[in-house]
Amino acid sequence: MTKFICKHPWAHFEVNNPNGNVTMCCNNDTVLGNVNEQPIEEIWNGDGFTRMRKRMVEEGAHAFCPHTCPVLQGGKKYENLDWYKDLDPEGPIRINAEENEAEYTEQKTVLASKPRWVRFTYSYACNLDCYHCYQREDATLSYKLPEDFMAQLPEYVETAQIVYPFGGEPFFFSPVIEFLGDHNANTETRFFLITNATLLTDKVFDILNRLPISTMAASLDAANALSFDLLRVRGRNANWEQVMVNLGKLSDLKKRKGFEFTVAMTLNSVNALEIDEFVDLALGFDAEPLIMLVANPYQTGEFQKKFLTFTDKQFSEMERQIEAGLEKVRARGFADAEVCLEQLALHLKLHRDGDNDPLRFVTKRAARKVFKHLPEQIQDPLRRVVQKRRHNAMDRAKRDTERFLDGKP
Repeated sequence: MTKFICKHPWAHFEVNNPNGNVTMCCNNDTVLGNVNEQPIEEIWNGDGFTRMRKRMVEEGAHAFCPHTCPVLQGGKKYENLDWYKDLDPEGPIRINAEENEAEYTEQKTVLASKPRWVRFTYSYACNLDCYHCYQREDATLSYKLPEDFMAQLPEYVETAQIVYPFGGEPFFFSPVIEFLGDHNANTETRFFLITNATLLTDKVFDILNRLPISTMAASLDAANALSFDLLRVRGRNANWEQVMVNLGKLSDLKKRKGFEFTVAMTLNSVNALEIDEFVDLALGFDAEPLIMLVANPYQTGEFQKKFLTFTDKQFSEMERQIEAGLEKVRARGFADAEVCLEQLALHLKLHRDGDNDPLRFVTKRAARKVFKHLPEQIQDPLRRVVQKRRHNAMDRAKRDTERFLDGKP
């Protein structure tokens, strides 16, 4: 396998947890620093980031990043930062990007350039109660990013290509709304914004009208009101009709401003037969539909049985709807949607042959617990055997999926 040297350790500064932990992305959870303990500048060239850059050069991303990472699968094209070449050659963002590109090419571990992609999660709190939320327990701790960090952000916005407020629900918090409202819209910085589309007030739309936006991502997890209530609202104060109104406003905003617009759904046994409906809903708003198999947030047998156990009839119908969806998104030129649907077909194949059986899932979970207590000299050879079996299963599933997508038996 060709070594892939991912750019994230050179370009991304992400605070994906309101406890202040810093990582290079949302797929690799290696902690590289904490904004409660150090300023951004010290973390950026501290031990965590310099070691990560060195390791990336020596080993490549496949050696230590999750095999499920969308970047490794050719997805997340919205993270491509090559558009810096279109910016003002004498502007601070273009100058910083060119210096950063040179430092990446030279494989430097200590950088003079600043982060080009800044993502932060002010809090995990949210106005919804999503069925698959991995942040639910942490949200009860009421962590929020420190004022010192929020005060540092404007300096880094001046040289960052992308600023990405995350959540929870970003528009649930006045400090985030104030940060966006205070931004100097005359700079070339662009914003990546994600929302559940329930709290987009007139004030928020006034800010969005002024902001330079790269991508607007709406997370829905449903194609209709019934599934939305079952999977996201669950007793909270939100309604599907308002979401549809807000998606219409975002679609109109896209026409005026020209940003990427995506809507996302995690597939489970409740909405399993809504793939076709969701694709049509997204395309109706001129949005790119991103569908992926839900992850079991706390690896519980209860969640697996309730949301990740499918019937043979469901598997067959999901295959049919994926095939129909691929034809539609290809016709619209939505490359990320195509990758997501192809990966969904692959992951459903692996799931059908494995964890779709709740007993098998529970057995594997128990085996992992036992494995963690084994001596290291026993763990290493067992890990190699398991990895080889996993790779073989993945290769078989890929071949089967490719035949299915090519229309072959």
